[in-house]
Amino acid sequence: MVIMKISGITKHSFVCTDTAAQKLIWIDENGNTKKEICNVKGCFDLWITPDGRILYSHFGGSDGDGFTVLNEDGSLHRKYNTKHEIFSCQPLENGNILVGELGQKRIVEVDTSGNIVLEIPIPYEGSQHECMRMVRKYGNYYFAVQPGLNIIRKLTRSGETIKEYSVRPDAFGVAELANGNVIYTCMSGAYELDAQGKEVWALTDADVPGINIRWLLGLQVLSNDNIVFSNWMGHGHLDEGIHFFEVDREKRVIWTFDGRGTLMMPAALHILD
Repeated sequence: MVIMKISGITKHSFVCTDTAAQKLIWIDENGNTKKEICNVKGCFDLWITPDGRILYSHFGGSDGDGFTVLNEDGSLHRKYNTKHEIFSCQPLENGNILVGELGQKRIVEVDTSGNIVLEIPIPYEGSQHECMRMVRKYGNYYFAVQPGLNIIRKLTRSGETIKEYSVRPDAFGVAELANGNVIYTCMSGAYELDAQGKEVWALTDADVPGINIRWLLGLQVLSNDNIVFSNWMGHGHLDEGIHFFEVDREKRVIWTFDGRGTLMMPAALHILD
């Protein structure tokens, strides 16, 4: 089966989540579906690890809440079970996995034996669902996107908050750029903040005609500094926009992938090339 409507001056193969279809889907550079894993509920983050395994977070389904790592042949490599909503995970250089746990209001590092070796409390009072979205580690610092507070919190290993970035409503993804600035995604687009928290770059629907931004969730910064975004079609926006697209720093659209008719609500992707 071919998932078509690819455009641009480059091509990408990738693996993505689909939160409505409850699948992980591998797609080659020509738009062909190469492999699927079904019955993956609540998956908003995934990675291909350096050793070729797939890591993904999940919640609310038969797999429970936490993360799973599968070998290339689909067999189980490791699993971490916790409770409540888990929107993101990240493989770390030391082999640990970073996890954001909304119900427990904490970031944890889980080692290869499944033990929690680091716990960072995330200050928050209010609905669990709005506590946290993407968590990431860059260098010695940890980032937590908190849509309930409209901030991104930058923390030390000991849990000290050293920076709070004010962000727009419904923020989800975050990445630290090579220049030290932070870029985040939200319902209205993507925004780059400098060290003082000032907006220095923005990508909105008006910048990319025909994409129809509804809610940018996942993002991947490529080695050439281009950025690939996931455009989520949840909350009543099914088939309204292009699912994945790449832009350069001049906001030129380099690549798009339109999976309408086959994909439903992809939330994250990992470029494989």
